[in-house]
Amino acid sequence: MHKIPPWVQHHGGLAPHLTVTAPDPVSRSTFVGIATASRSGPSPTFTMPLSHMLFNLFSVALLGGVSLPGAHAAGSIPSRRITEYQLPVATETHEFARVPGTDLLVLSQMSNSHLVKIQLDPKTEQPLDLRSFPMGKDDKSGLHGMWPSEKRPGLVWMSLQWENKLLLVDAGRKSLEEKPTVVTTIDIPQPGNGPHCVFEIKGRVWAGLKVASKQDGGYYVFSSDLDGGNPKLYPSLNSPVFIKEDPSTGLIYVTQDAASSIMRINVTSGETAQLPIPPAVGNNPVGMTTIESGPLRGVWFSLAGNATGGTATFGRVVSETGALQFFSLKKPAEIGRKAGLLHVADATTKEAGPGLWLLSTSLLSNSSGDALIRVALDDAVSAIKGEEYNALPTQNAMSHRIVVLNSTVLVSELHTFTLAQLSYENTVAGKWLPDRGTASSSSYGKPGKRQASGKWRDL
Repeated sequence: MHKIPPWVQHHGGLAPHLTVTAPDPVSRSTFVGIATASRSGPSPTFTMPLSHMLFNLFSVALLGGVSLPGAHAAGSIPSRRITEYQLPVATETHEFARVPGTDLLVLSQMSNSHLVKIQLDPKTEQPLDLRSFPMGKDDKSGLHGMWPSEKRPGLVWMSLQWENKLLLVDAGRKSLEEKPTVVTTIDIPQPGNGPHCVFEIKGRVWAGLKVASKQDGGYYVFSSDLDGGNPKLYPSLNSPVFIKEDPSTGLIYVTQDAASSIMRINVTSGETAQLPIPPAVGNNPVGMTTIESGPLRGVWFSLAGNATGGTATFGRVVSETGALQFFSLKKPAEIGRKAGLLHVADATTKEAGPGLWLLSTSLLSNSSGDALIRVALDDAVSAIKGEEYNALPTQNAMSHRIVVLNSTVLVSELHTFTLAQLSYENTVAGKWLPDRGTASSSSYGKPGKRQASGKWRDL
């Protein structure tokens, strides 16, 4: 049983082309500075301009090595790569999750309300094949949220935002071709409207209702038993997105993006409180995660910024006091933009120590680049120790969500119907030495000087 801390307030012209055959699904890797294309499966054809092919060959010769499509680093040379996998065409690719006990991913494409099932290689976690299935009454149902059930292993919670429903779904665990089956349907009661993200916390299902109520214009957080019983609606600000529990106190925290505030819910008393984000720090809290153990134990969140970009800021709720503690990236210029951080996930490993994955996105501003960033923190959780930046090959992709697998990390790209995978060989995330060198100009000797024209000299 959680002990509610005393500080909780009780109130409310076309170049020649070469035709090349390659397997499916389509993917693209960025590896050791060379962009490559790789696929696996049946063999369709794709075309590449001859000038591009010659340029790539020239680049490889200059670098003194060859990177084959889909090839891994040879020998013991440390390497990292981001491979992008093309999904069915859709204007909005949103959330995804791994189906527990399987090598399947499920991913939502909200614009046509389709569920994409993706088969992973059990060893490399590389996406191998996929199938797409409609969900809801039609293509306007608004499939969005994805969250694996803990109490019903193998099943996944999903939200139909425009139908105002939550679904508990068996995605078809026997094969990729097996159609999803709805096990439970929960209708959101009035005046609630528009379930966006969905979560399961301690035997109850939660959803942020992102659409204004048709009855009173308000916004709500929904919670019920897993069968839909004992439903509750908590009034919130505009508009609730992520919902997480503090493992120390049992208090629930909710990001509210447009209002730039975090709501705290005492599920025992039903009382709520607001924790506004100071404008000087940033705005628009969206992503939130709970870390159950270790130095980073607690609730962490990220600030997505607005149309002018972000402030490269993330934070946590200090369990002992309920206060918000903020951290800002030291090197956001590594991605050339002002980082708006949309999502956050645990990156702690035995090899690299305490850390977080942060997702910089172009979703709200083209002044923010699309990148996956690993941040290392000290054991006292008082300072940032290191930062690793992994810019996505496709920019203006509106990177959206992070899912951490056993040895790789996946990112969904909302705008480009793409799934990106970050992987390391002969090293691990948090131990990429070249990124450390960028922190100090003295690491590689005296830096070159940049002329006004933008060209480098004295290199």
